[in-house]
Amino acid sequence: MATSSKSDIIIAIRPEHVANIVSRGKNHESRKYLLPSRIKRLWLYETSPASTIKYVATISAGKRLGEIRDSRGLRNDEFDQGNMEHPAKYAYEIQKLEGLPEIISLSDLKQNGWLNEAPQKYCYVKDSMRHVLSALPLDVVFDSASGQPPGYSESLEIRPNAQ
Repeated sequence: MATSSKSDIIIAIRPEHVANIVSRGKNHESRKYLLPSRIKRLWLYETSPASTIKYVATISAGKRLGEIRDSRGLRNDEFDQGNMEHPAKYAYEIQKLEGLPEIISLSDLKQNGWLNEAPQKYCYVKDSMRHVLSALPLDVVFDSASGQPPGYSESLEIRPNAQ
């Protein structure tokens, strides 16, 4: 049985939301549920018609209604006021976004045994997936914390799980 890293998940996101994250129009991802506190990165599975993973996002801990306090991002004010179209209770700041050098399709994910089907909510990244992808250089799309310029590249860093 394949083991999974507990700090990374594959999460399903609609194509228009992925595009808004990449353009930095959307700086928080909101959900109805609180992710476990050990989750640090989201592998953004872009839903149909793309059905691919192109990006990895480093996120903040979950924020509750009224805790974003940043009007610059799409729907941040609506979230803070509890006026979302689809009720969301938690938001995760996209602190860093990195692009994979090669797009990973759903068929690639299945063929490698990393997924059995498209994620409906989220699923943990299997250690076998992290192992294979750890050697790939990632292109930093943006990094809010370090101020790294777009195009900066580094290898996918594998960190032991914090206990």
